[in-house]
Amino acid sequence: MSVGIGLRVGSIVSHTVIASNDAGTPDPIVIVRDTVLHVCSDGSTVLGGVAQDGGEVHTLSGFLSRVGDPEGVAASDGTRYRAEDVVATAISSLLHECEPLPNHGGRDGGTPHVVATYPSHWDSEAVAGLRESLDYGGMPQIALVSDAEASCAWFESEVAEQPGQLIGTYHADDAGTTVSLVRSGVLVGRSFRFAAGSGTSPTAQLSTALGAFGWLPSNLDAVVVTGDGLVARDAVALKGVAAALADRLGVHCVVGPGPEQAAALGAAILAAGFQTPAMAIRRIGLPPSYDVTEVLNAVPGSVREVTDAHERSSLLTASAVGAIQAVSDVDDDALDEESSGSGGRPLMLAGALALIAAVALIGAVLVFLL
Repeated sequence: MSVGIGLRVGSIVSHTVIASNDAGTPDPIVIVRDTVLHVCSDGSTVLGGVAQDGGEVHTLSGFLSRVGDPEGVAASDGTRYRAEDVVATAISSLLHECEPLPNHGGRDGGTPHVVATYPSHWDSEAVAGLRESLDYGGMPQIALVSDAEASCAWFESEVAEQPGQLIGTYHADDAGTTVSLVRSGVLVGRSFRFAAGSGTSPTAQLSTALGAFGWLPSNLDAVVVTGDGLVARDAVALKGVAAALADRLGVHCVVGPGPEQAAALGAAILAAGFQTPAMAIRRIGLPPSYDVTEVLNAVPGSVREVTDAHERSSLLTASAVGAIQAVSDVDDDALDEESSGSGGRPLMLAGALALIAAVALIGAVLVFLL
């Protein structure tokens, strides 16, 4: 039995999924956290919930949409960070929930593999920026795939009657929609992004993507509808989109579980070794869905101007899995004091996550593997 770990940072909620693609194994374990990063006074970081820290705690939210923005994202105290580094640290926090990872259960017999997803409409520079942040933070082992590829892996593993199909994904979020085409598990060309209020229907948007590659709706085997942000909370609307696409295009159309969970589930399935072009279908079951997550309580703060886009300060230790690099507005004296210390990218102490949650999840993972 091989086990995989899938991670997804969403705009409002983020997911960790532990799953196996083998028949007869337990249902996937799903952990949901609000996408709010708490930076404690000792330099430790916690994703979601309320950080248990006696000192001052700063928060970061809304960072996923800021990836690639040279101005970065501001914390509640006004300090600015590279959004790529904040996303990498959020991924780090999600992975921390599974630690310590066992030295068996992976598809090659060792530690379970880990796959994280990124928004399908990101360009190559944004993906490369996240890759660099993960590598710097000590996470080169984490593979990256698009939300579309991961969602289609879930569909081919759990729903499709045969592998290697041409599948469309229709992803709705608060800023617009993204249409992607995946064939035999691989993203076809670029994804198509439509801004909210563009006035085009889901059918027209999907037809535009198909036409760009010379395909007709009849070439499409299925469509997976997913969501993110507040839009994802409107289950009736997403089901309406799926029904409209199925009716007008005559294609099998499903709404992904969650619906934010689909990509994280697919990432875990890929991490467990599922290969969409050739793998036989083995249902692994669906995890219990959730109705309520933690209360998002990000504290808005003032925004300070970035004076030096290359001056960074990490908030995690080298032993932590992840890295935030801060771009601070500092005066010359503070900069001199910093340079006389640990040099470029100084690191602060990282604290442990909640003990009870960690012990509980470790036990769940061990039970899952045995």
